[in-house]
Amino acid sequence: VQTCALPICLDVAPLLAEAKRQLAEETDYLREAAQMRHYAALLADDPRFFVPSPVDDLTRARVLAMDFIPGRPIDELGTVAQDRRDRVTGALLDLVLRELFVFGYMQTDPNFANYRWQPESDRLVLLDFGAARPVPATTQASYRRLMAAGLAEDRLALRAALIEVGFVSPQQLQRHGARFDAMIDILIGHLGRPGLFDFADRSFVERIRTLATPIAEDRASWHLP
Repeated sequence: VQTCALPICLDVAPLLAEAKRQLAEETDYLREAAQMRHYAALLADDPRFFVPSPVDDLTRARVLAMDFIPGRPIDELGTVAQDRRDRVTGALLDLVLRELFVFGYMQTDPNFANYRWQPESDRLVLLDFGAARPVPATTQASYRRLMAAGLAEDRLALRAALIEVGFVSPQQLQRHGARFDAMIDILIGHLGRPGLFDFADRSFVERIRTLATPIAEDRASWHLP
């Protein structure tokens, strides 16, 4: 008996085509060198960050040469005082919001290996711009509406924004609307608490997982963001 890994109604061809295009971009080091220069220009007035410069004489399509900038693994921040951790983490959160809403340009492969920390200044060295790309104005606007709805705790606007951004399909909301509403209530209740957000508090995760599991198992409603 043959079984399909994906529902017939789910068209993955556009996703695979986009993945192929992006992988080709990420192995073009002349392109990445240009992205590094562009990103460095965007952050030229921000002393919290440093972007190495490519060495043009040594860089080729298959070879990327750049300045060596000393730094420590960013996870070593876990050993320093809370105020320093807060300052550096705040800089990272500020950076992603500027990427999305100010620059219209984002490094879309954020992982710990792409950030180095300089303990003497708490400055962050940013690496790996192969996946950097522009953010379309329509995407910026959709995320702006999503964030505004969340901050206002407007549940109906948040529902609409989730569809507009593409995280959720109308079919999913039709089939699992009550579960999505319950998850929205949990997240708004957790994020809307007064004071600073406590990233160590994971008490909501299991409740969200319990609600989300039947949605994930409903193959007929699977959706590509």
